[in-house]
Parts: sequence; structure tokens; C-alpha cells
Amino acid sequence: MLLTLASVLAFAPQGPGTSTAPVVINEYSNDDSGTDNLEFVEIYNRSGAPIDISGWTLNGEEGTAASAANGVFTFPAGTIMAAGQILVVGQTAVPNVNFIVTGALPGIVLENTESDGITLRDTTGAVIDAVVWSYKTWTAAVPAWLEGHGLWGQFLLFDAAGFLPQGLMTPQRRVDGWDTNVNSNDFVLMGWTPGAANGTTQNLPLSFVENCDGAVGSIVGNASHTFLSAQIFAPASVVIAQTTTVPPVQTTRAYPASPQGGNIARIQDPTGGGNVVQPNVVLGSSFNAEVYVYVTGSNPALAALAGQGESWAFGVAGTTNSYATATDVPGNYFAQTSLCATTLNTAPVATGLVWMAYVSATETKIYLVDANGGGTTAPFTVLAGPITATPGVNDGWQRLRLRVDNGNFVANFGGTYGVDDGQRFTGTCTVRTGAVYLQYRECVSSNPNLAGMYIDRLEIYGAAASSVSYSGTGSPTSAGTPAITVTGTPSVGNAALSINGSNLLPNGISIVALDIGALLPGTPLPGAQPALLLYANPTVTAAMFNSSTGTASYAFPLPPANALIGTQVATQYFDLDFTLPYALPLGSSGGAQLTIGNS
Repeated sequence: MLLTLASVLAFAPQGPGTSTAPVVINEYSNDDSGTDNLEFVEIYNRSGAPIDISGWTLNGEEGTAASAANGVFTFPAGTIMAAGQILVVGQTAVPNVNFIVTGALPGIVLENTESDGITLRDTTGAVIDAVVWSYKTWTAAVPAWLEGHGLWGQFLLFDAAGFLPQGLMTPQRRVDGWDTNVNSNDFVLMGWTPGAANGTTQNLPLSFVENCDGAVGSIVGNASHTFLSAQIFAPASVVIAQTTTVPPVQTTRAYPASPQGGNIARIQDPTGGGNVVQPNVVLGSSFNAEVYVYVTGSNPALAALAGQGESWAFGVAGTTNSYATATDVPGNYFAQTSLCATTLNTAPVATGLVWMAYVSATETKIYLVDANGGGTTAPFTVLAGPITATPGVNDGWQRLRLRVDNGNFVANFGGTYGVDDGQRFTGTCTVRTGAVYLQYRECVSSNPNLAGMYIDRLEIYGAAASSVSYSGTGSPTSAGTPAITVTGTPSVGNAALSINGSNLLPNGISIVALDIGALLPGTPLPGAQPALLLYANPTVTAAMFNSSTGTASYAFPLPPANALIGTQVATQYFDLDFTLPYALPLGSSGGAQLTIGNS
């Protein structure tokens, strides 16, 4: 049965998040780099019931003057949204458009760089949902319907000819219908999906691995970008600047190979400006991401260029804007880089947990930041830093790691890839939604002077707890019943892990058995004593010489390979005792189950 709006609102909340809005603005594009022919607004019925939105309106809201709305689109009679349905109002070239309009998007005149917004209103004019962008330049009265502080940054659907693949990224809800009534929590910049589902809430054991070893000149696949995709280069010949002439004139520079070896990838746009690259992997609340980044100790080329600098960031569980706008964590970045000190260039946009770096003529400072929601009076919390990159000490290729598990984080600067080491920081951070993003913003007048952002070996996994459990019973020898213990945490990269036996025959020989998979329920072993039960198939065995006190220790170092995350290993000790009257004169321990994690 078709529900009225009043009855739908009684079922609160609907869908993810805390809002009770039955229909939300799910994705939008207010600007593109062509002739503004790809503007659209997508709405989504999150209520779980059909809703008649006949007569509802999409209103363009003016933010730079106390004036009326920029225009209105009215949904025609008979517009009924089924539960979970998506509708798109947009221009002809927009995929999956349901209501085609010509000229400015539905007559709403969504402004490109100035602060503006969209409201969805019912037939009484009541605001059901709203989103605002470029809120830092909002000069009209603060609207009662403002959700949080809106979105502070500028967004551009980059469809310029000659740039392939095109950087079609839009602000959208990380999951269809996700609504906490705070725009900066709810909207993330992702590859556009008009008329189709946005992200999901999955946590995948193996989500994304990119070793940047494709052919030179190719791009990093399965990733979105704002202006340019991450391009593959041989380290010895990297394009750092490129003119816009035809043919382009390129400036190159040699970089050392990363610890991964092979090729590397460039994040920035060599023609200038900012750029964002984002793997097409949506994060849940538990994840681990790490990457090699080339950290310059400074950029001496900027010494003669007053008011200039560079910034880059590696963030998770959050978002940024199309132009990779820097957050002024040092407090004096924009005072020193006046080239980027315009109003919107200084609007803090990044959200999530982020490593942020600031490059000057004399140093590079790196901070670990909880970027919160961006754009508030205190848009970020410094969790660690600054780490000052010193030439010959901690510059060059460095591993950056961010692991978040429901608001608890471990962050690593330097150290061994896949291992929880290096400079290590722990604590709690704001739990937000989003993705992994790499961003670079130059404030340099001459592009050949760019230090840039170069990466290698980007991996994203779900966060997995390391664990050891024991089950089963042992069978005795003349020295007692063998026992098994595990020393250390079965986490990737733990070189000190060992599997230990005790209550063994002094100076005797024992066997440790290992098998990939779960422990067996306990299977009798033909030829052995009836009490002996097999809990680990002896796929891999190692003979051990017991100590004079009846102990043994089998070193089981785990390599620093994230691909091992989630692997289960079953293990068991067997002790050789020739006084036992059986064809297989063995005693045994119970079983130990190891689950390899990244904690």
C-alpha cells in the first residue's frame, strides 16, 4: 500500500545513518569542465515503502546573496518512487536520466565556484533533504536546513576532451541513502554513478593491490581520479612538468627505484593544479591501507620563489574535493604559500584519518591528522607530528600505513611494508565513511620546479585480528601428556612467532605438524594409541630435538605479506616414545589454531 509522507516518517530511522528523511539527495554534479552539459541531481527512496513525490521540488539555493532560490524543478503528477528506487533529474547527456531538462540543470542554475546548494522539498515546502557546497564562501543567512556545515570544497566533473580516461567523480553518499544530517559525514568524492548504486559497506579480506608495474605510460587501473589518472613511469625517467602546447614539452627527472622495485606511479597533474586519485574500493569500519611514498626532504627549487610550496596527503575513511585543497595543519602554510591563499583554496576539505605533508624550500613536515568533518572552526586534530623529513635519514621512499578498526587506529611512518613497525602511533579517531585517497596540490608558479607525489605498492585490506585458540586433548607418553603453546602474535611480518611443545621426553625427538585450514575435530590415527587424535593434518612436518627439560620450540616467522591476512594454520605436537606398545609409538598434544591477521 502506498504510504503517506506522515506515515513513512513514523518508521525512523530508514536506511543507514540517523536521519529520518524518506527520500534523500543521493548524488549530484553542479559543474563539469565542458559546457555544463552533465549536471544532474539523483534522489533515492530510502524509506522501505513506495512514496508519491508528485509536486515535490528540487530547489537551487543561493548562498552568496540573500535572494530567492536559483530555480525550481517540480516532479510531475504520478511520480511514485518504489522502495530503493533511484531517480535522476539532469541534462540529456547524463546516463540513466529519468527527467531530462535543457539548459541549466532543471532551471536551478547550480553555480560552479560560488557557494550554492540544493534542497528537496515536499508539496508544503518543507525541506526533506539538503546539500551545500563551497560553504566557506556562503554569505547569505545561515539556513535552518543546513546539515552540519555543508561541504566546503569545490567539485568538478572533469570531462575535458583529450583526457582519457576522463575523471568523472562526483559528491555522493558513500552508501545509497546514508544520511546522518551532516553533509561532510555523508558525502564522499567517488567515481560517478548516476542512476546506479553508490558504494557498499563491505570489508573485503583482499580489496586492492597495485604494484604500479604496468607498462610505462599506462595508468593505474580500478581507480578514479579528478583530473588525471595515476600514470606509470620508469623511476629513471619521470615526467614532472608538461606544457599544454601541441605537442607538449616535457620536463623529466630521475628518481630511485622504490623498495618494491619496478615502475612507480605519479599522482599529480604535470600541467599544474591539484589532483586526486582514489582506488575504487569502499571502506567499512575496519581496514588497513599502506603505500610507499617518495618523501623529499625539501624542494630547494622553491628557494627563489616566494610564497610557494607543495602539499600531498594519503587519507582513509574520508574524502576530499576535486582540487586536492590542502588543510593548513602547520598553521602557517597559506601564509607562506600565498600563491594558493585565495578563499576557496584555503577551505579545509579533507576528512578521515590522513597523513598530510607540506613541502617547502628548506624542509618537508608530515603530520598524522584526524581531519574530522573539515571546514569547522577546528577542522582537524593533530594526532602525531610534525615528522620532519631529513635528507639521508628519513627522506626518499617511505612506507606509510594506516590501520583503523572501529575508531581505534595504528599509524606507521617508515618501517617494513606489511609489518606493524617503524615510527608507530596509536589512539582513537573519528569513525567516518569513505575511501582511500591520494592527493597532491601544487602552489608553484613554474611546473618544472615541482617535487610532486610519487607512489608504489598501494595495498588495501580489511583489518583482521590475529588470534590463537586451543582445542582437543593430548595422549600421554612415559614423560606425561605433551602440550602445545604459541609464543607471539600471528600477525603478518612477525619474525619472532614460535610454536612450542612441553611435557616432552627429555632429549628425545618430537614432531610438529602444520596444515593450512581449520583444526580437525579429532581423528584417530591408525597404528597409534587409541587416545591419540589427529587435530592437524601433517601437511608440513618438522622434527625437533627436545631439550633436557622436555621442551621444544619451532620457529614460525611470518613473512611481511598482507596476502596472508585471514589465513588459518592448524598445528599439533607429536612426541616419539619407543616404550609405547604401538606401531606408531607417539604421544600427542591437543591442537592450536592460528589465524593470521594484521594486528
